[in-house]
Amino acid sequence: MSSRTTEVLIVGAGPTGLLLAGDLARAGVAVTVLERRAGQSNLTRAFAVHARTLEQLDQRGLADELVETGERVSSLRAFGRIRLDLSMLPSRFPFLLVTPQYETERVLEQRARELGVEIVHGTEFVGLRQDGDGVTADVRSADPTAADTWRAAYLVGADGVRSAVRHAIGLPFPGRSAIRSVMLADVRLAETPADVLTLNGVRDGFVFIAPFGDGWYRVIAWHRHHELPDDAAVDMDEVRRLTRIALGTDYGMHDARWTSRFHSDERQAPRYRVGRVFLAGDAAHVHSPAGGQGMNTGLQDAANLGWKLAAVLRGRAPDSLLDSYDAERHPVGRMVVRASGALLRLALFAPAPLRALRDVTAGAVVKIDPIARRFAGMVSGIDIGYPAPRGAHKPAGRRAPDIRLTGDGSARLYEALRAGRFVLATRAGAAAGSPTALPDGWGADVDVVASAAEPTTMLVRPDGYVAWASDALDPAHDLAAEASRTPAEMIAG
Repeated sequence: MSSRTTEVLIVGAGPTGLLLAGDLARAGVAVTVLERRAGQSNLTRAFAVHARTLEQLDQRGLADELVETGERVSSLRAFGRIRLDLSMLPSRFPFLLVTPQYETERVLEQRARELGVEIVHGTEFVGLRQDGDGVTADVRSADPTAADTWRAAYLVGADGVRSAVRHAIGLPFPGRSAIRSVMLADVRLAETPADVLTLNGVRDGFVFIAPFGDGWYRVIAWHRHHELPDDAAVDMDEVRRLTRIALGTDYGMHDARWTSRFHSDERQAPRYRVGRVFLAGDAAHVHSPAGGQGMNTGLQDAANLGWKLAAVLRGRAPDSLLDSYDAERHPVGRMVVRASGALLRLALFAPAPLRALRDVTAGAVVKIDPIARRFAGMVSGIDIGYPAPRGAHKPAGRRAPDIRLTGDGSARLYEALRAGRFVLATRAGAAAGSPTALPDGWGADVDVVASAAEPTTMLVRPDGYVAWASDALDPAHDLAAEASRTPAEMIAG
């Protein structure tokens, strides 16, 4: 038996695990990713990259490259007449990016490897034991020379809906099946759909079509009256027939290169931390595909957890900071499960009168600006925030806007966050715009920049959320009140 060591062991090399690994490596943490797959998978489930996820990728210098791989959708259409305008989003990315999941994985894996992350393919996690100093993971590999165990200070399960890590720590996965026997097919189309994303639900089921960007399209279809086991073959004639019913045409669908069936569940682990083991992404929560929230929510989990693990490992925060991961992300996961489930149930209305009422009501509601903005903010992730301490200034806990910084006018806050540190963005013209304004001991954790126009001084966390804020003309006195704690300790409470 042979064993290897690392500081953080991540199980699962999907988008969630790769973003987390890159963030840890950027902070100087030794991290290893174990992946059961021997090579890359041809399967892609996620196509939607929302605005807040793109902002997170922008904070890592990856967004512009990913945007070039896909198509921008500035409004979402559903059920024929309902359109949600995303161009109103207060973001550098006021759109939904449609790109296959493998493109997101590619840019994240490239970053992780460049930062020194070790990714071990063909290695299956089979169990763990943890104590007060760390976690020992048992693994299985076809390579007889590979390690049988790994020892790490912390372990993160980012290994999907059937998470072996979740099972190993004894957490249940309560919930229910949201929809069964959904058919998938990768096809060519003789005619190009008018919209980048095409979706409609009718009495007999629904059909969704999205492009890969290389001439192939993913068709997702569900027939209300013909649900078969997941291992049953997909009948392309049935897919074409249902597509014609839902969309009025099958777009000359032909040459299916791959087909499959799956069922979608709504489930969430009761907590995301057990000792030194954490869950993230689909290992922690799964929900209906409505709204395209799955991969995006997992990436937000990773962005939240990475800097906290690094702060604790480097002695810049107590272990209690890691409890805030569950406190902040579990409510978000619960909200996404409920919201995506509600959207799915709207799509699955069977009686014609209910479908007509849905279309008229929803169509009218999304034309009311405040409601439309709120809904767009929720779906895109822009409006998602975290609880702030009692008495905190209003921006605390919210997403930090990508403000312009002083200088030549081209520098932005999200660029300043690429170092993976806290950033103190002082208000325009304030006296705190130099490192000397920082409390003693903060210099190792915080970079200081000056806003070109923002009237509020903000201490921004490495994940792009506001930790502290002040409207004072010179906030040095307010900052001095926090001098007894490091910025990470402020979040730990």
